[in-house]
Amino acid sequence: MNQPVLDVQHLSVQFFGETETVTAVNDIGFCLEQGQTLGIVGESGSGKSVTSLALMGLVPNPGRITQGEIWFRAQEADPVNLLSVAETERRQYRGEAIAMIFQDPMTSLNPVYTIGFQITEAIRLHQSVADSEARRRAIAVLQEVKLIDSDDSLCTQAQIELSKQGNPEASERELNQWLNAHKRAELERYPHELSGGQQQRVMIAMAIACNPTLLIADEPTTALDVTVQATILKLLRDLCRSRQMALIFITHDLGVIAEVADQVAVMYKGQIVEQDDVQAIFRQPQHAYTKGLLACRPRLDQTVAYLPTVADFLAGKMTTVPTAAAPEPEAEVVLETQDAPELEMKPEADSETQSQGAAQPTPLLSVKNLAVGFPMKSVLGFTQRYLMAVNGISFEVYPGETLGLVGESGCGKSTLARTLLRLTPELQGEIIFDGQSVTNFKGRALQRLRREMQIIFQNPYNSLNPRMTIGAAIMEPLLVHKVGKSHQERRDRAAYLLERVDLDPAWMNRYPHEFSGGQRQRVCIARALALNPRFIICDESVSALDVSVQAQVLNLLKELQGEFGLTYIFISHDLSVVKFMSDRIMVMNKGKIEEIDQAAEIYTNPQTEYTRQLIASIPVGL
Repeated sequence: MNQPVLDVQHLSVQFFGETETVTAVNDIGFCLEQGQTLGIVGESGSGKSVTSLALMGLVPNPGRITQGEIWFRAQEADPVNLLSVAETERRQYRGEAIAMIFQDPMTSLNPVYTIGFQITEAIRLHQSVADSEARRRAIAVLQEVKLIDSDDSLCTQAQIELSKQGNPEASERELNQWLNAHKRAELERYPHELSGGQQQRVMIAMAIACNPTLLIADEPTTALDVTVQATILKLLRDLCRSRQMALIFITHDLGVIAEVADQVAVMYKGQIVEQDDVQAIFRQPQHAYTKGLLACRPRLDQTVAYLPTVADFLAGKMTTVPTAAAPEPEAEVVLETQDAPELEMKPEADSETQSQGAAQPTPLLSVKNLAVGFPMKSVLGFTQRYLMAVNGISFEVYPGETLGLVGESGCGKSTLARTLLRLTPELQGEIIFDGQSVTNFKGRALQRLRREMQIIFQNPYNSLNPRMTIGAAIMEPLLVHKVGKSHQERRDRAAYLLERVDLDPAWMNRYPHEFSGGQRQRVCIARALALNPRFIICDESVSALDVSVQAQVLNLLKELQGEFGLTYIFISHDLSVVKFMSDRIMVMNKGKIEEIDQAAEIYTNPQTEYTRQLIASIPVGL
């Protein structure tokens, strides 16, 4: 039997504060063999990232590894306990024999240096090679991660390009000159000139440049579109296979784990609660926490009204992972709330309108031939042309409906949302809300419209003022629109809304940094509801959340929709989440509508190749 590349035994990591000690990793162990992939899965705070930092020797103060052994075998060398060697020797392993890919490539890459400089720097730091050899290796790894085309493909491109320039019979020397110039140009690009997927490929290239024995990937696809995510996952699988490299892949999504892992370790509150091969984990999960992680991810092949949550399984409300049409939990999850404080607000709709809507639904929102573009300036400052973000689209949204809006980053989803809310001007077209054309609304008319239309943004921390308590943040819209007769009346409204989104009203005087990501998003939802709006845009509002927290927020949004009669546009790049939330789905690509239809019909009978690719890219597990 081969010796393992990595053998972790009884590892514990603690963080020592002034008043308490937090155990982030509690007596865990696992083995990893050459060419094998171990998936470590769990929610934020479960200890996944701290485990990876411990393996790298990068646990930040005031954290400390308090016990355990980390036996590592580089290539054919004898195993070494990394915790017993000096820091100077530890550095020889870090970055060369053990490499790491972090979650956000833009914060990991230096924006003032070219990608070529950063990759060659990593090579020169660990390998005694000349600059020319370092550049050659940098080009080779960029070709390996498919950021630069292969030499054969480049030769074909060179022949086409030189032929266009009037040189159809280019010599080998001329072809080589073109190839070298093209490769140099690729190395001279800066991080901001690359897409998110391309930046992540650069990070992978830097990590594998020194041919590591072990690669640690910490949430490397969380911020990426599903199509880009699928490409990166395939790339990592292929690299591990071709290089016989061991991989630790860290994520909160078991669907992603199924795409890459051989073995799975499930972490919960610093401990590994379940560990087995990937088939066993998916087909016969043993721990309630694992079952919850498997069940809380929406599935395209199921239509359910409620997503099971991790809390349901840990509390014993559910015990089996739904495999067909998922039943609702045995214990109905209903929040006990006080009566809503009465405020002087505009009624949602008069009885005549409602009776007409029952007979023949009238759209709450109509968009006609809408186009939004951003001016491209000349050197002299004149607008030469427009970069079209939204290009002549038309659609309708009906009262009480959820219209899902799906597409990759850059397709125009968020630009459309901002234009509907009158935050971004349009070039042409008309927006009709509740029977009125709002395209030219200004001043008080626009302010009244803002009471009816709200938005929940993707990043809840950036959406909240860090210097303002959550109570003040929820009351701010009431103050701006002069709703409520007194401070106490507005405070009562904020307390009711906090309770309604399952937060303790006693936390009203706390600040955003004192809450988790899911809790902060609940505060943003409460703030959006403060003025009793009729229409809410959810712009990637669960994309940054753990799948377990995501399920809770999605269930909450559905529950609030039924209670308050809300109409949603739900924006996401994840078709499975959109299908769970939506009555109809609209697919966007390059500023245009690819197709729009009932949610189930989009999944079972997609009409365009783009939609089929989105569906095929979604990790679905085993």
